[in-house]
Amino acid sequence: MMQLGTLDLAVLAAYFAGILLLGFYVGRGERDTRDFFLGGRNQHWLIVGLSIVATEVSALTFLIVPGRSFETNFWYLQMYAGSIVGRLVIVYLLLPAFYRSEVTTVYEYLGLRFGPWTRSVASLMFFASRIIGSGIRLLAASLALAIIFDIPLTWVVFGAAGVAILYSTFGGIKAIIWTDALQALVFLGGAVAVVIFLFVATPGSWTQNLATAYDAEKFRTITWGWNFNNDKVFWVLAIHAVVQNMAAFGADQDLTQRMLTCPDLRRAQRSLIFNTVMGLPVVCLFLLIGALLFVYYDGASQAAAHGAMDISPDRIFAHFIATALPTGIGLKGLLVAGVFAAAMSSLDSALGALSSSAVTDWYRPLMARRRRKRGTRLSDTNDRVEMRVARGFTVLFGLLLAGVALMFADSTQLLEDTFGWVGLIFGGMLGVFLLGATTRTRGNDRINAVAMLSSVLLLVVVKAVQEKNDVVYVAWPWWIVIGTTWTYLTSCTFKATPPSTAAAFHRNQ
Repeated sequence: MMQLGTLDLAVLAAYFAGILLLGFYVGRGERDTRDFFLGGRNQHWLIVGLSIVATEVSALTFLIVPGRSFETNFWYLQMYAGSIVGRLVIVYLLLPAFYRSEVTTVYEYLGLRFGPWTRSVASLMFFASRIIGSGIRLLAASLALAIIFDIPLTWVVFGAAGVAILYSTFGGIKAIIWTDALQALVFLGGAVAVVIFLFVATPGSWTQNLATAYDAEKFRTITWGWNFNNDKVFWVLAIHAVVQNMAAFGADQDLTQRMLTCPDLRRAQRSLIFNTVMGLPVVCLFLLIGALLFVYYDGASQAAAHGAMDISPDRIFAHFIATALPTGIGLKGLLVAGVFAAAMSSLDSALGALSSSAVTDWYRPLMARRRRKRGTRLSDTNDRVEMRVARGFTVLFGLLLAGVALMFADSTQLLEDTFGWVGLIFGGMLGVFLLGATTRTRGNDRINAVAMLSSVLLLVVVKAVQEKNDVVYVAWPWWIVIGTTWTYLTSCTFKATPPSTAAAFHRNQ
């Protein structure tokens, strides 16, 4: 088990105390679900932008991205060019539609634009994508902590989930946004500290270390070629990144919910633009850690001398934290806090988004139908009841995410697993959002539902056939592109029913 000095323990204790106190302080006084899900729509754009950074980075970036550059090079950075385009589309196309509709969840927009079938199926697909994606992110951090502390993985998974459930259940989205902003500062500060330590601890000057990494082609970024099934080629990853970022920030309640807490559209757009600008240096920082780890270990072939030969690239950074960082000066404590921060910042946001969709898109419509059948009106106690239901869903989804994390415990390709599994589902969701924003009278409610589900079925069959035959017919970056195109074109061939519904909706925007 890794030893922590007094100062390390003090840093770690200060982190947990700060997160819990901040979460309970900003989350106090939750009166209704508008506060719980939207933070009263009065959150500052800068805090929102930082919280998006925390959620987007997650444990995958903090732990797995350094492993990729340690093993290969900076190929992962190729997706950033496409991500800028994808986010700008959301800033100027979908965010205005969400704010005009004054929705709590993005799936409410689909209900207004198309009808209940589209809304319900998109919400279910969000549940599936977010539970799998966030479960894998939780696993990435938990594996690192299990390595660092040499304790059973199950304990770490449920421990991290328990802390996130605690303040998320109490304070809702306000607690999530503010604690995520703090956690972003924690793990970014830890990453900067590691870079400085690696330059100091590795023999030779910092210029020599960078030259060694350069000679080993660790800084190689662009991979040229025309093989559309090469998942490292620039144009393949760039196209994937455009669509994937459009889906993440336009069809995924997890990230979009943050922007909907801003007072108005202009400030919501500003929060996402800030996040876009921050993205490049953040990704470069974690890729640099992997390149410097390669130099520190004197190349992968010499890692055995440091006890790292049998460590997979996904776990090399965690191994470094546990075995190489000095004890007693607070640095190890800061990095362990950074791992916890990366885990909980993606976990708590998923809990808030899943809970908001469960209540807004399922529980609330169900109760409305029951009241209509009984001929009763909305009671004065309904907000208090919905708050209890929302908190109950938060706990339930937290346990589900922990279960999914343990299901993927044997995976050795966590980054690819996340993009791949989410890509199977996100495309169908994004297709109907783009249809709603770019057309006025296209998109039949029931056909939309069929188009979304059939896109997932199509891609699952492709994935299963490829795994069975051990051959790649369609590489994973294309899955989300195919799903989006399939859904959009299928739905676009049908007019809205009744024909006046979509036109009336757009006239009111």
